[in-house]
Amino acid sequence: MSLFRIALSSLLISQAYAADVIVKAQNTKALSLAGFEIKEALIPSLGIYLVRDQQKSIAASISKARSLAGVDGVMANSVMQLRAITPNDASWSQQWGPKIIGAQQAWELGTGGHNSDHDDVVVAVVDNGSDINHEDLKANIWVNAGEIPGNGKDDDGNGKIDDVNGWNAYNNNAEIPVGMHGTHVSGIVGAEGNNGKYTTGVNWDVKIMPVAASSGETAVVLKGYNYVLEQKKLWLSTGGRKGANVVSTNSSFGVDAAKCTDAEYKVWNDIYEAMGQVGILSAAATANQAWDIDATGDVPTSCESDFIIAVTNTDKNDNLYRQAGWGKTHVDIGAPGTDVFSTVPGNQARNLTGTSMATPHIAGAVGFLYSVASPAFTALAKSQPAKAAKELKKIMMNTVDPLNDLKGKTVSGGRLNLAKAAQAISKY
Repeated sequence: MSLFRIALSSLLISQAYAADVIVKAQNTKALSLAGFEIKEALIPSLGIYLVRDQQKSIAASISKARSLAGVDGVMANSVMQLRAITPNDASWSQQWGPKIIGAQQAWELGTGGHNSDHDDVVVAVVDNGSDINHEDLKANIWVNAGEIPGNGKDDDGNGKIDDVNGWNAYNNNAEIPVGMHGTHVSGIVGAEGNNGKYTTGVNWDVKIMPVAASSGETAVVLKGYNYVLEQKKLWLSTGGRKGANVVSTNSSFGVDAAKCTDAEYKVWNDIYEAMGQVGILSAAATANQAWDIDATGDVPTSCESDFIIAVTNTDKNDNLYRQAGWGKTHVDIGAPGTDVFSTVPGNQARNLTGTSMATPHIAGAVGFLYSVASPAFTALAKSQPAKAAKELKKIMMNTVDPLNDLKGKTVSGGRLNLAKAAQAISKY
């Protein structure tokens, strides 16, 4: 669903260049003689031109142009800025996170769901399960179109029986458990927006793939990640006819004070690299401790893969939360994670705090950015998925809002700004 508006009534206006003006003139001779440079014919049939003057004051340039014979109108060249979209969800007033990251402005470009080729954009929530029947989630839960529900067969040939909505790596079956943590995370990524109920996610229309796999056992985690990896490989190999266009995983779990370079944890980095090669970025929560991760270590946020986006928790005042990790080398970015209002099981919603809540803002943002990306970026994502993933991460990191509390403590030095990142990728 696109809510982009061209009409001037939906835009805020600010001055662009002091010496640039837009002129409607019967001919350009008088303008040239008066010292105006004709930069571009904007609408030649109407005699509308963009001109530049040497005057240092925009008001002086406008006054000068208006005094010329044959000039029918003059106006400043203005920058159009997107206005805020406000969803009608019942608890929107309690959601400070989307507001501070500029989501309302970003939603002017779209609200998630599909890219420019009309492919579903999928975010895999690797967690302890999710309430896939929650009224604010069920419309956005991923559906495996190649699988016939409940027939006890592997209809799409992916090695999994009846995996209609995702996978349970705990029990090696398709029964998604109802997890409090995973439901809250899922809502931040993509609770259905503008439906008058509960909350809205970073995306209004994204597809959420629940994968139950957060565990103390590395084997379970790896099985969950492998499900995501194989679904994306299948999507690429079949031209989108099977599998899922997963662009991000969300991992709001980890191992405190562990080092990814140790032999015990090396395979974690390997799986992030493998997912990255097929275009999947992995948003990962850092420790809920006031630690320097560069010194103490953390799995997965101390892993070296370029396809990880390591996330810490910021509060309503744009400060690093008092119980959140940082690391100039290993922690990439901040996002809202303190008193975050989102969905919980049983058609309810509540506040939770932690890097677990910050991370789905980033995973959701990755999904959103793929949905509003330019056709050129969408083409790149299909032909060179790993390169596209790195480019998107770079755009996100380069468009943060710098924060004093994150300067020298994170790679980007700032907190996610979804609006700026969306503008950048839409022009890629």
